[in-house]
Amino acid sequence: MGLSAVLQIGTTGMRVYQVATEVVSENIANVNTPGYSRQRIVLETAEASTHNGFPLGSGVNVAAVERYYDALLQKQLVNASTTSGYDSKKSEVLQQIEPIFNEVALDGLGAAISDYFSSWQDLSVNPSGNAERQAVLNQGQALADQFHYAAGTVSDAITTQNESLQPLTDEMNNMLSDIARLNGQIKLTELVSGNANEMRDQRDYLVRQLSEKLAVSFTENSDGSTDVSYTDATGTYSLVSGSSAGSFSLVNSGTTLPDGSARLSVQVTPAGGGAAATIAPTTGELGATLTMRDTTLQGYLDEVDALAFTMINQVNAVHSAGYGLDSTQNNFFTPVAVSTGAAESMALAFTDINKVAAAQGPLPIATGDNRNALALATLNRTNGYSDDYNKLVAQVGLDVQNAATVVKQDAAFMKQLNTLRDSNSGVSLDEELTDLMKYQRSYQACAKLITTAGDMLDIAVNLVR
Repeated sequence: MGLSAVLQIGTTGMRVYQVATEVVSENIANVNTPGYSRQRIVLETAEASTHNGFPLGSGVNVAAVERYYDALLQKQLVNASTTSGYDSKKSEVLQQIEPIFNEVALDGLGAAISDYFSSWQDLSVNPSGNAERQAVLNQGQALADQFHYAAGTVSDAITTQNESLQPLTDEMNNMLSDIARLNGQIKLTELVSGNANEMRDQRDYLVRQLSEKLAVSFTENSDGSTDVSYTDATGTYSLVSGSSAGSFSLVNSGTTLPDGSARLSVQVTPAGGGAAATIAPTTGELGATLTMRDTTLQGYLDEVDALAFTMINQVNAVHSAGYGLDSTQNNFFTPVAVSTGAAESMALAFTDINKVAAAQGPLPIATGDNRNALALATLNRTNGYSDDYNKLVAQVGLDVQNAATVVKQDAAFMKQLNTLRDSNSGVSLDEELTDLMKYQRSYQACAKLITTAGDMLDIAVNLVR
């Protein structure tokens, strides 16, 4: 090995430690980049050659630039993100609904029910009093207004969930397209022996973001690409295959929401083409949106409608059996045939105080006949309208509390997983600065080697002269 070989070793070393410094610099620059995985340079001795019968190395080479990546941890993060996405969306919607059933201010539906039947009790004390009769009508209208508000607000929340499907599926489609694009770039880069670590990080981060919206499965291929699929009770669908992406779309289900608008269903067109299929998501933010729209919120609305339907029919049954001051028999509320929409359509059947039936009869009405007013005043106690509504309020409160608790548990679990990922793949500035100093000193040493070899070569040339 001559001095020229020493110069070559020094030159190679400088190039290698320049690359090492670039890797460390990239790590430091991306210390706060979401999804970034720390990279490290892997060094190996250059191919040895034989000089005077002895094998001697020829310097150092860069074997690879690796990223710190844990495939099992990635799967755990994907699964946990799906659970967190579902629970967070559920809790968010429930918190928006909770004020509707909040009886702290004592001016909600529960108070309106109590006040309405109390007005009948007041009328029983003075069955011919105009003020008391007007109070019954006023409280009846207030009761109807509160039913309108409760039903209308829940109905609006259902519509909001339905409308949120469009931006949600658009966001998911963008993620699928980006994953497929990165797959193609990774494949091409690695075919020419390039470094696609950062593109892999971006793709893996997109998969985790997608999993917040919907439970997905992913498989890494030998060419560097990742296939993504989705499975539910309707089947298994390819969402990303190589550089080909599927897509989600919305179609009318053929049924309507409480406000009369079309109920949307989700369809998926598989990657690579094929017929679109209607799916039934129950996971992630998408599944939570559909569950809240079709099950939870609809359940609350059904209970409010059922309570209104029962009250309308039972109040009308008693009221229409009695007599007003005008000696007529009338329903108090406008009759409804079915419970669906009963709360929204609840209305007084008349506005004339003389038709308020405080008397039980028969005709002619006896002075002081208050038996019908008493019968109506006791309906709440005997049929438990307030108790039924309080059960609904308690159920909503319990659902909100449970959802909030689950979200906290999800956050703690996600924090633990992210801590594990940071310890494995995250950038430590202390470690990077240590490596930076190490590679800097190695670069300086290689430069000194070249300088020394140059001086020795100069001496040899001078000796020849």
